[in-house]
Amino acid sequence: MIEDFYSRAFPPVHVNGDYVLREQEIRDTEPFYNYYSDEEVAKYILASKPLNLAEACAEIHYCRNLFYYKRGIYWTLARKEDDIMIGAVGIYLNNQHHRGEICYDLDRAFWKKGIMTKAMKTIMAFAFNEMQLERLEAVTIKANTASIAILNKLNFFHEGSLRMYRYFNNKSHDVEMYALTRNDFLKQPK
Repeated sequence: MIEDFYSRAFPPVHVNGDYVLREQEIRDTEPFYNYYSDEEVAKYILASKPLNLAEACAEIHYCRNLFYYKRGIYWTLARKEDDIMIGAVGIYLNNQHHRGEICYDLDRAFWKKGIMTKAMKTIMAFAFNEMQLERLEAVTIKANTASIAILNKLNFFHEGSLRMYRYFNNKSHDVEMYALTRNDFLKQPK
């Protein structure tokens, strides 16, 4: 099942006629750094932000290698017209339990256009159908109403608040846990 997934080549996934999810590459460093450094994008991400292009490049390498080390998969979300990175969608996998935590971010210039919702739908189908996952989880902070809106639109269930769950910037943060199971996904209208 999941081992079969890792034995194949990195899978590009087409979102629609305008966007593709593809393997992250070094050429994504500058676009990634530019949008990830935006305070509006970064304020809800409980992870270190790259302080320069070298750190951004290291993050691209880390995300790319998740697949090759069998720990997950991270795609660059790019426009098909110019293949420039505008965001990312990734899944950190718990291979033993056939579940993953889905993560996503998007350049602010592309907010409120339905792009991330379409990308997430595409990856959800891929995760349940191709990767054979049983569960997808997503965590976000309560203040990130846009992320919560996407998760609700995609029929993720709010399972509750996890107190002091993520440690970042020398303090623990509460998060909201959302999840979708394979059975839930298969019952959804297509």
